[in-house]
Amino acid sequence: MPPYDRALLHSAASIRGIKNPSQLAREAGLSVPTAWRIWNGIGAPRGDHADRVADVVGISASSLYHRAAGAAA
Repeated sequence: MPPYDRALLHSAASIRGIKNPSQLAREAGLSVPTAWRIWNGIGAPRGDHADRVADVVGISASSLYHRAAGAAA
């Protein structure tokens, strides 16, 4: 799995008023430790977690990965 774009995640989350992992956990229905790992780049969101995070911050799950892969090229 390619790396994901945490800058995009943080930017999109900020627009939605999500400023920290605890808020992401609450809004996406994730555990706080899972949201903390995603927020801080300790593992990428996959499957259902990626879908929930992307939905909550208002982007597509695939855009997190496409942008990061393009930025690395």
